[in-house]
This record gives sequence, C-alpha cells and structure tokens, in this order.
Amino acid sequence: MKQTYSTYAATVMAALLTVVSSRAADVKPPEPRVFGGAQVQEVYRVLLDRDDLLLESVLDIIKQKNIQDGEVLVSAGSVQECTYHYVGTTAMKAKNVYKTVKGPFEILAASGIIADGEPHIHIALSHNGQGGFGGHLEKGCRVLYLAELTIIKYTGPPLTRKNNENGISLLQAK
Repeated sequence: MKQTYSTYAATVMAALLTVVSSRAADVKPPEPRVFGGAQVQEVYRVLLDRDDLLLESVLDIIKQKNIQDGEVLVSAGSVQECTYHYVGTTAMKAKNVYKTVKGPFEILAASGIIADGEPHIHIALSHNGQGGFGGHLEKGCRVLYLAELTIIKYTGPPLTRKNNENGISLLQAK
C-alpha cells in the first residue's frame, strides 16, 4: 500500500508540475519600454551643506537650469531627518505608506529620472549598521553633514509621466 501511495503521489505531482510549467511558458512578460535618443547636454555637480533640504534643493536647481529631462544621482551624504514613502501592498492599486525618520542616517544611494521638469527620486538610507531602508523621496529630507549629487540635463525626445488605470505614474514619451 505504501509503495502504491508513493507512486500515486509522484504521478500527481509530475502532472501538476507539467500543467504549471506549461502555463508559465504561455505567460510572457511585457516588453520593456525603451526611450532612446537622449544626449547629455550639461552636468551639474552639487554640494549641499548641513540643514539644506535635499529634494527642495534639487527642485530649485531643476528650475534654475531649466531641466526638463535628466537624471539625479546622489553619491554620498548623510541626513538628520528624511520623509519617504514605500508601497504597502501587492494589490493592483498601490497603497503608499509614508514615513519620517529622525536621527543620523547615511545615504547609501539616491537616484531618479527627471521627466517634464519633475524628479522621481528613490533614496536608500542606513542607520547604526542596522541595514538599509528607504523609498520614494519626499520633501523635508534635511542634510546632516553634506550631500554630494550630480544632476544631468538631457536633450532629445522629451519624457513625461502619466498615471495608468491603477494610479501608477509611468514614464512615457511626451
């Protein structure tokens, strides 16, 4: 009886794996959207000092330099306070969770694309060797000692963002 049950279980498992793998082969991931033709027009290297606001400073530079399309890279720095949001669900319609942290935090990385004059920046922080965390950068992120960043201005086909049916802001050609 034991041998028969094991054989039966193995046959059922093999059948299930066949069905699952054949269905997985039918599901094709969406093609990535590639936006080409951009050229670097200008590169701005920026040093922010203690108490400067990170996102607000980036927004000021974007306005001053009339940057419609570009990129923001933060390569080094620390913050004393930072507000960010991250997704709090796997549902089709995103639910954002907002968080403000206070204390000494190292900036592990921060970067994002500027489209239509609006930056979309994500930041990763660490605190006291406890690992990394972060999300979408919000206003109110205050520099502790310094922040070094690069803002790149592109020329070429312009980009914008538009919300899809689930409220997700997607990059697209303007």
